[in-house]
Amino acid sequence: MSPSWHSLYMADVAPEAVSAALVSVLSGHRYTPYDPFPGGAGTPPGLTDLVRLFVAPAQEGWVRVLGALDPALCTELSAALNRPVLIAWLDEKSGGFALATGDAFRETPDALVPYLRSGFALDDLRRAWAGEMRADPLSDEAQEGQPLPPALRDLAEQQGVDPHKAGSLFEQLSDRLFGGLAGQAGESTAEQEAARAVLMGGGRNPWNGLAGARVRAIASLLTLPANWREPDWDAVRDAYHAYRMRERYPRMTPLPGDRAALAAVPDAAAYRPVFMGRTRAEG
Repeated sequence: MSPSWHSLYMADVAPEAVSAALVSVLSGHRYTPYDPFPGGAGTPPGLTDLVRLFVAPAQEGWVRVLGALDPALCTELSAALNRPVLIAWLDEKSGGFALATGDAFRETPDALVPYLRSGFALDDLRRAWAGEMRADPLSDEAQEGQPLPPALRDLAEQQGVDPHKAGSLFEQLSDRLFGGLAGQAGESTAEQEAARAVLMGGGRNPWNGLAGARVRAIASLLTLPANWREPDWDAVRDAYHAYRMRERYPRMTPLPGDRAALAAVPDAAAYRPVFMGRTRAEG
């Protein structure tokens, strides 16, 4: 997973309507579309303020948008679609849920009551919100395949090594390295984890941290799809890039990692990219 994870959810709406509303809202703030994928014109020079989103196919009555959007723009998106926008995030500092409507942005448990699963009540939401209802730790299998840092991932691909398998191996090696150093050099656990995070470009699975467990506990009470947090933005970006490359160059030998990327997100072609940018002077 990336250092930060952001998603928007809208119920009872078509993906194409969400995509069109996003373009309309962003265009109103002087953002212009660009296409950085194979066959596109690339990222125009001079853009310093970028919004990079993917609109996922509808699932179980919900449409998910992968990527971060400013809260004020979420409120405008809600107004454009005439329906609430459920916002979820997890980053290095915090994680939680909020609800944007056409005239408000609410980050309180009561805002999510309309989306509670049968059998749960506001008190359950309050407990999850306060961190009193902890989600179970993810299994070892769910933590395997931690992504390599970009430089190491590029090196792995150049050598024809599957970056996902290399990431899992590197995770094991780093465990042995830092475990062996513990006690020898007198580093504290915090120092070891900080060094390890720098090396790995992210460290341990953030979904098992306090904020990640809190977000998972809240989500478990809501009527969101079962795979509400997957795939992540990076996985979709890699798979969509591979799909576009295959479409543009059908006879070209797949690049290292392309098959794994498409296998991870087999419906990559159904995702709708909304990549837009502006210069800060235009903001």
